[in-house]
Amino acid sequence: MKIFTLMVLSVLSAFAFDVGNGKSLIIPLDSPQGVLQLPDQNITVLPHPIYPNEGFAIIPIDYHKQPQLINAQWLKENERRSVEINVINSLYPTEILSVDSSKVSPPPEALQRIAQEKAEAEEIYKHFTPERYWNKPFMRPIDSITTSQYGSARTYNGTLKSYHGGVDFRAKTPLPILASNDGVVVLVKERYYSGGTVIIDHGEGVYSCYFHLSEFNVKVGDPVIQGQEIGLSGATGRITGPHLHFGFMVQGTQTDPIEFMAQINTLFTQSAKIVQK
Repeated sequence: MKIFTLMVLSVLSAFAFDVGNGKSLIIPLDSPQGVLQLPDQNITVLPHPIYPNEGFAIIPIDYHKQPQLINAQWLKENERRSVEINVINSLYPTEILSVDSSKVSPPPEALQRIAQEKAEAEEIYKHFTPERYWNKPFMRPIDSITTSQYGSARTYNGTLKSYHGGVDFRAKTPLPILASNDGVVVLVKERYYSGGTVIIDHGEGVYSCYFHLSEFNVKVGDPVIQGQEIGLSGATGRITGPHLHFGFMVQGTQTDPIEFMAQINTLFTQSAKIVQK
C-alpha cells in the first residue's frame, strides 16, 4: 500500500489539492523527473532548487476557469500517480477607475498597434526556456504599499473592461524598479496600455512583468541579477496615476504574483515533497 504525505497550500485528501482561479498551484514531488499530465496540457516536472533528488510542478489556473475537479496524472518512467486538483472560486473585488477615454475606446489608428503588441507578448509568453536562471527566493520589485490587488474586476469610465492581471505598487515619484530575480530581459518597449514595459524571462516558463515605467535601464538580451535596477516607475500607458504594475506569466497564464512568489519561496525553507513509503 502506498501512503503519500502532501504539504502545499491546501490539502483535500491524500491526492487532492485546492486552488483558486487566477492562482498557481505548486505540487512538490519526490523526483525531478516526468510530466504532470492534465486534460488540456502537460506540465514539465522541475528540479527542486535545493534538494536535487526532489522536484515540483507549477500549475497555473486561468482566471476565467470555472470551479471543477481536474484529474491529473504524474507520469515518470514506468510509474503513474493520480492527482486531483479542485478549482474553486477566488474572491476578487471590483474597482471603478477613471482614465483617458482613448485608453477605454481606442481610436481606429491605435487598434493595429494594440493587436501587434498583444501578439508580440503572447509569442514571448508561450516560449519555454529550459534553463533556470534563478537560484534564490523572489523579491518584490519596489519597497512600497500595494494600491490594487491581483484579480480585481475593473470598470473603466463606467464600462467593465478587464480584470487586473497583476498587483499595483504606489510610486508617486520616479522610483527605482528592481528585478525580482535573475533572468534575461526579453522585452523593453513603450506599449499602448502598459506604457513603459520590461519583461524578464526567469526560465522554465516563468516571466515577470513591469509596467508603466518612465525610464529604462536595460535592453533586450541583457542578463539581470536580482535587485538590479531595470528602470524607473512612472505614469505611462493606461493609468489613473503614477504606480508600478507588477505581474507574472507562468506557462502563458497570468497568475497572482504575490501568492506565486510566496509559494516558490517556500521551496527554499523546507522539503515539502510527496513521500512514497
